[in-house]
Amino acid sequence: MKLLDTNQNNTKIKKSIEYISLWKNLNKDNTDFASLSLMPDYRICAGSKSAGCMELCLKDAGFAKIFNSVNIARQNKTNYLLNDETGFINQLKKELSNYNKRCIKNNKKGFVRLNTISDYPFYKTGVMTENPNLIFIDYTKIAKRLHEKLPKNYFLIFSFSGREQYTNQVRIALKTDYPISVVFYNELPKTFLGRQVIDGNKSDLNNVLEFNKIIGLSFKEIKDENFNEFKDNGFIVYNHQLDFYNKKFLN
Repeated sequence: MKLLDTNQNNTKIKKSIEYISLWKNLNKDNTDFASLSLMPDYRICAGSKSAGCMELCLKDAGFAKIFNSVNIARQNKTNYLLNDETGFINQLKKELSNYNKRCIKNNKKGFVRLNTISDYPFYKTGVMTENPNLIFIDYTKIAKRLHEKLPKNYFLIFSFSGREQYTNQVRIALKTDYPISVVFYNELPKTFLGRQVIDGNKSDLNNVLEFNKIIGLSFKEIKDENFNEFKDNGFIVYNHQLDFYNKKFLN
């Protein structure tokens, strides 16, 4: 079983390369992007329960909404990780080493997103420090990571939720200059939580460098039954909630 997708089969990965613009001397022609897609659950997405994002997760969007084989492959990888972490990490290290060699050979800068739709602490396994030429990016719902000593080649974006049980996570994140992503159902506002909102739908490679800003993400359609049941659980921000959240977190 191959772990890394090095062919940019993920639509958002392709888009990220196409619109890369904030990294010095990098463009779509000299940039490469690899990703790992696991099937998220509460064991590898520790902050998802309090954030309320599991039911509205992108695991039910895009190709996964059409082809069941996508999620079968993701689940197989997750089972591998949870049942044999040592074997999984050793294989991942080999694949990352090969990917890095390919990038060097092709004179490209390699980016890697190991948590495409998960939140596993891969930075604790040594895979990043052992590949200093690669740049790793992630979204996370665990605010304390923003205060940890992370590998120099690891860039994070904190993910917002308005749920009451997630309040402390958001307050911790707001004390840093890390980018904070927010899923908006309506059009993107100009500001939110005292920060400028930028359109984050184009490139995650740009988003990780948008310090002290809100990464505005448009809600992606998922299964109707999931949306109807969980649309008001706090993960999605609607226009009528903007003032409420601004007062809640800025006072």
